[in-house]
Amino acid sequence: MNGNIIKRIGKYNTLLTGITAGIILPVAVYFILYFASVRDVRSTLFSNLRIAANIIPILISHCIIPNLLLFLIFTGINWMQAAKGILGSTIVLTIILFAVKLIWHIL
Repeated sequence: MNGNIIKRIGKYNTLLTGITAGIILPVAVYFILYFASVRDVRSTLFSNLRIAANIIPILISHCIIPNLLLFLIFTGINWMQAAKGILGSTIVLTIILFAVKLIWHIL
């Protein structure tokens, strides 16, 4: 019985699962930060305030941290394919972070 459950869960150890989790988790964290910090401000005003205050890189950084935790969980349960997907999506988010910082400093 226990081996059957492990086989069922083990089929999700794929690169696509890691990439999907690595994209969905930061978006979820962003919305949690959004609703926790600002409730009465419209979405467009929130976005403009974030850009004006140069907080987008900080938000992206906060979204990378949950990916690190998920990566550690996946490597702990020996889901190496899913961990590769998390690592890939985290690298892409980090590149976006550096690009936003570079563009912000140029402007």
